[in-house]
Amino acid sequence: MSASKEGTQRLMTPGEITMARTVFGQALHYNKVWVHCGSYLPFGLQDKNTGMTPNGELYFREETYLPDFSASHVYNQHFFIHELTHAWQHQQGMWVRTRGLFSWAANYRYSFGQGKVLRQYSMEQQASIVSDWFLLEKAGFATWASEVGNVVNYQGAADEAFIRGEFASVLSEFMASRSAA
Repeated sequence: MSASKEGTQRLMTPGEITMARTVFGQALHYNKVWVHCGSYLPFGLQDKNTGMTPNGELYFREETYLPDFSASHVYNQHFFIHELTHAWQHQQGMWVRTRGLFSWAANYRYSFGQGKVLRQYSMEQQASIVSDWFLLEKAGFATWASEVGNVVNYQGAADEAFIRGEFASVLSEFMASRSAA
């Protein structure tokens, strides 16, 4: 997927920052987010199709790393936003590295209708919700709905008005926090 070599790193590109601001606003310190082409785990143990963000920095293997995720397909952008949500969680004080040790057993799938807000979901569910909302806003409901159970981790009724209303409710505190760094 990339021409980059494992072991390299870079800061976020201007395009990635612009894209990320549509999601995180001023609530993320973009200048502190490094994007690595390589395994976070020793001996290349990070799965080739898995991103990791244990310490506020994003790690993608050569097969999924891109020199600029904002200039790629919306599904790659969705993947990037999912990992960037973990950087945001890290900057908010969540123990992402510790919780990530158990992410192999984590439930990425989520449902709506319980009256929850984002902070009441698990770490991986939060990242799924934020990145799935990004996909909905960027690609539209038809694309979002066609990816439920594949790229989109939502489980439940997929009526557009319900989905948009639930995202607005679940993300209400998150949206309010985007203006503060």
